[in-house]
Amino acid sequence: MANSLNGVNLAAIAAQSLDVLLPKLPLLRSVMATDFSSDVATQGESVTTRVATATTAQDFTAAAADQDATTTAKTISLSNYKGTRIAFSDSEWSKSSVNLNEVFIKPAVNGIANAIIDSALALVTNANYGAAGFTGAAGTFDADDCADLAAALTSGNVPQDGRFLLINPSYYANLAKDASVQQAYAYGSPSVILENRIPRVHGLSVFEYTDIPANSEALVGMCGTNQGLLVATRLPAAPANYPGEIETVTDPDSGFSLQFRRWYSADDRKYRMEVGVIYGVAVGVAGNIKRIVSE
Repeated sequence: MANSLNGVNLAAIAAQSLDVLLPKLPLLRSVMATDFSSDVATQGESVTTRVATATTAQDFTAAAADQDATTTAKTISLSNYKGTRIAFSDSEWSKSSVNLNEVFIKPAVNGIANAIIDSALALVTNANYGAAGFTGAAGTFDADDCADLAAALTSGNVPQDGRFLLINPSYYANLAKDASVQQAYAYGSPSVILENRIPRVHGLSVFEYTDIPANSEALVGMCGTNQGLLVATRLPAAPANYPGEIETVTDPDSGFSLQFRRWYSADDRKYRMEVGVIYGVAVGVAGNIKRIVSE
């Protein structure tokens, strides 16, 4: 016997998740090279992607030699299957005051995006990326340090396009207080004062993230390009004879997909809903990342 879910449409609920997800996608795609797909996979499978090795400019007034175009295969193990599940009793579900967007979609989608970011940042260690590009307290971090980090990236032949700076709130706040950053004429925009939003500093797109893990190495941030960290996502396979509904939502620009499921459990008389994704992370081009650590 089919269960009535009181006009709550799973496709509509899934579609609402894009509004929550979209603000997270620029951070995911700027900080990591992404392989998003709505393809189905099983936890434990792997995805192989490739990163390019930098080339060196030649003097074409002299004899030019062919250079090898080299790519390096990188394997990303889809070792994580994470999501959120909630349950409503019959009486709770029937109440029109239940706002699924607030109690389910926002925390669920935010939680999944944060889990992916956290898994990737856990790889940002001295063993994987070498010595820190900046070491110091939050109170000393300013635009001059951003210039030094940018110079270090350039010295390492890291491409100038797509560079980012990801730092925790304390370092972000001190950078925002820098007089050269605050002055509206420096950007032609008052966004730093009005919105606490730093656009770009010395070629680095600036992002603030609360949960940067210390990794037992006092990590507080990093800078570089997204080829330094890799992430792949896939959807879990639907069970055979599934006694409910399954809906997939995909961001058309990035291809990032989430799977929603909804069903009714007669044993405990509860409606259940969940959203999840399978993903993996890996180290990319190690030289493309410079770590930022506190003293």
